[in-house]
Amino acid sequence: MKEIVIKADKLTKKFGDFIATNQISFEVTQGEIFGFLGANGAGKTTAMRMLCGLSMPSSGSATIAGFDVYKQTEHIKQNIGYMSQKFSLYEDLTVKENIRFYAGIYGLSKPVIREKMELLKKVGLDEHPNTLITNIGTGKQQLVEIAKALGRSARLLILDEPTAALTSAEASRL
Repeated sequence: MKEIVIKADKLTKKFGDFIATNQISFEVTQGEIFGFLGANGAGKTTAMRMLCGLSMPSSGSATIAGFDVYKQTEHIKQNIGYMSQKFSLYEDLTVKENIRFYAGIYGLSKPVIREKMELLKKVGLDEHPNTLITNIGTGKQQLVEIAKALGRSARLLILDEPTAALTSAEASRL
């Protein structure tokens, strides 16, 4: 039997009288690919933010990689790779510098950082490593975000709209 890596039970988030996420319950096992589908405003990003420990649920319960979303948010953050829907890249850094910067934040050693730089090749950015983020297109910036999330040696990867800005050619490289 595979380990349950995400378990949500009646997880709810309210903003005043507005219910953004209403009593969602599900389980995700190790190795499984799980996705949220829904219209804009359906609460997908809110649910992911709660699961990542970035937003406190109003009610319900959830564990991520065995850690409680109410009490162990720092442990959650240390064990996941997360790509938000909005870019979090530094515009005054190059593609390579952004990857190295985030790898350093995650505490990866220099040999591991070099290994993770190979992700640039996997997502088709090996021709742009020394280009400023502001000088590459939105789709390529999205690929840097994906490489950044994949660069973390995490037990769990949570991606919020990972292919939204990609062309079909860019998406095919994933």
